[in-house]
Amino acid sequence: MHPQVALTLRFQHILYKKMPKLVIFDWKRTLYDPDTKKLIKGAVSLLKLLKAKSIPVVLVGKGKKDMANEVKKLQVGNFLKKIVFVDTEKNVEVYKPFIPLNKKREVFFVGDRVRSELEVGKKLGARTVWLKQGKFANELPQNKFQKPDFTISSLKECLYLFKNFK
Repeated sequence: MHPQVALTLRFQHILYKKMPKLVIFDWKRTLYDPDTKKLIKGAVSLLKLLKAKSIPVVLVGKGKKDMANEVKKLQVGNFLKKIVFVDTEKNVEVYKPFIPLNKKREVFFVGDRVRSELEVGKKLGARTVWLKQGKFANELPQNKFQKPDFTISSLKECLYLFKNFK
């Protein structure tokens, strides 16, 4: 089966539904590879699509000034409404300011760790998209808050998911 057809079948229950109000991305190993210090393949195309659809994007990652400098160096800051780097574990308090109370299910968390940012997203009532690739691809959910709404294997699949919202 053609990958796009398989993806369509997998996401058919949400295609052509309401546009997301906000997308929150994890930084390391979701949009950015800290080992190569380059963006993950498809990151710029995905960010361009979200900007064209006027979907605000928040970037939350672990790090300090060094990571903020990487965002600047890689020239992706203009796609982002807000950039937040923390030197602590990601928790509800870090993300809470970005979640509109009456639109929780219209916020999407995209990340590579079900036991970190995606668990927090679920606890806040948002939809979650697991980018199941790389270092944490085998880190399986251990509780209901860690089970993602959607599982993708590339940012190209993520682009396809968001492209089909109306």
